[in-house]
Amino acid sequence: MKKILYITTLSRTINAFLVPHIEKLIEEGNIVDCACSVDISVDRTLLDKGVKIFDIPFTRNPLHPKNIKAFQDLIKIQSENHYDIVHVHTPIASLYGRLLKVKFPKLKTIYTVHGFHFYKGAPIVNWSIYYPIERIMAIFTDTIITMNSEDYERARKFKVKKTHKVNGVGVNLNSYNLSLFDKSATRKKLNLAIDDFVILMIAEVNQNKNHKQMINALDILKKRGINVKVICAGDGPLLEELKKDILDRELSGNIQFLGNRSDINELIIACDVGILLSFREGLPRNIMELMACEKPVIGTDIRGIKDLIKDNVNGYLVNVNDSIETAKKIEILFNNRELLESMGVNAYKISKDYDVDNVIERLVEVYV
Repeated sequence: MKKILYITTLSRTINAFLVPHIEKLIEEGNIVDCACSVDISVDRTLLDKGVKIFDIPFTRNPLHPKNIKAFQDLIKIQSENHYDIVHVHTPIASLYGRLLKVKFPKLKTIYTVHGFHFYKGAPIVNWSIYYPIERIMAIFTDTIITMNSEDYERARKFKVKKTHKVNGVGVNLNSYNLSLFDKSATRKKLNLAIDDFVILMIAEVNQNKNHKQMINALDILKKRGINVKVICAGDGPLLEELKKDILDRELSGNIQFLGNRSDINELIIACDVGILLSFREGLPRNIMELMACEKPVIGTDIRGIKDLIKDNVNGYLVNVNDSIETAKKIEILFNNRELLESMGVNAYKISKDYDVDNVIERLVEVYV
């Protein structure tokens, strides 16, 4: 039995990704608690299993003085509870969580990288700030867990005791499959016709997710007389700006912004194709979810996305900001439904490698 403390910057990360992992560790006989800034209530499942939640004042700003207070709270928590392992996620939590090793040198630190901020093609400022920090923090890290090939190769050069690559946080194939909802009924609720060609984009509406490339591609297709519908699940700081852009281009009949949604599986079943055109990703679970429901995906040819999408097999890879090529790939699938279906079958086969149960089994090995 081990005592393990999960540390994340915000509690929403625990709810979104880590509940099955923590449940499995408890089933294996371990004691698991969590330390985070509680921005939303932690999943009741964990509370019922006896997981303690320590609310500490992390902020996403690394220089904010509240983070110093959060670190002091972490020292107090470790002094009183004597955890064997701290497992850190997200940038701020991973920094201060690993620094506990300064005061508690026997404490084992495990760091899950959801995507280094320095990556192939990243701005120079990212490399000049984040890369040196990670090199220094490697001193306080016993194990690094990465989610994609590029991060794995980079992490190996840090020379920590152990470096692992796992298939992300995993996706529950029982929760994402075609049998759970009726496609036509869902489309009716979304004001979509059963014969519409529908693309789904699951992404926060921010600069990194690059909705602009999708909008440009739809503009190209519409001018060529190709009628495609896009539904976007997610909210964010660029929402109003993009809505105005869509209005100005007379694309309101083609693109819907639905805001934050809790019915992602239902939306996936309603669509024909998924799309994600980010500048930066770790290993996006939304693509796994689409694949689990037999949907091909068009994505940018970047770290993380290209780990999931095999070009011409279960979708297409396009260059960042290449709206013309994006439009071409959409048009190919629009005109060839047999190809779309075969890519969907391939997507499902590949998704099995990312089943959450397999991922968790792999993670449990890391604790040994």
